[in-house]
Amino acid sequence: MSLKLYKITTTLEEHPDFTARLKNRTNEIYSFFSFNHGDVEQMKNKKIDFLAGAGYTLENIEKTDYINCSPPLLFSERFVEKIGNELSNEVEFFPCNLICKGISLNWYAARIMRKMAIIDKEASTYSILSEGEKVIRIAKYRNDIDENFYIARDDENIPYWVVSELFMELCKKNNLSIRFKEV
Repeated sequence: MSLKLYKITTTLEEHPDFTARLKNRTNEIYSFFSFNHGDVEQMKNKKIDFLAGAGYTLENIEKTDYINCSPPLLFSERFVEKIGNELSNEVEFFPCNLICKGISLNWYAARIMRKMAIIDKEASTYSILSEGEKVIRIAKYRNDIDENFYIARDDENIPYWVVSELFMELCKKNNLSIRFKEV
C-alpha cells in the first residue's frame, strides 16, 4: 500500500508573514541545510539566529511547532523533545535562536538526511533555462511510494521534500501543532 505524502506549514496563517528567515545568511549555512554540504560538528558549534516574520507574536508562536523557512526547516523545542529521537535516522536537529519581537526563543533547525525518489518526473512541469538546463517549474509527487519513512527530500531535485502519513500520525499522536496538506 502506498503512503500518502504531505507538505507541512505553520498552523498560524492569519497574517501574510508567517515565515522566518536567517538573520545572517551565509553560503555555508545555506549549503549545509539545502544541499547537505559541510561539516556537522562545525555547524553544531555555530550560532544560528532566525528572525520570526511580522505575523508572529510571543503569544502565538507558542501555538505552533513548525515555522516556514527556506532553508532550513524550523521546529519547536517541544517538537524535538517529543519526537526528535524517532526521526533521528532521517533528520538532524541543530539548536538555534528564533528571535521574535526582540526575544530569543529556543528552536531547532532541521536538515533532512533521507533522500529518495519522490518526484514524478513524467507528470512534473519543466522550464528550460537560457543555458538549456531543464528545471522543475511545478513538481508532481509520486503516488506509488510504499517504503516506510517520515520525511525525505528528492534524491535528484534537492529543494523538494515531503512528509509521509506516518509523520502526520506521529505528530497527531503527540499533540503537535502542524498543518498538513496532501500533495
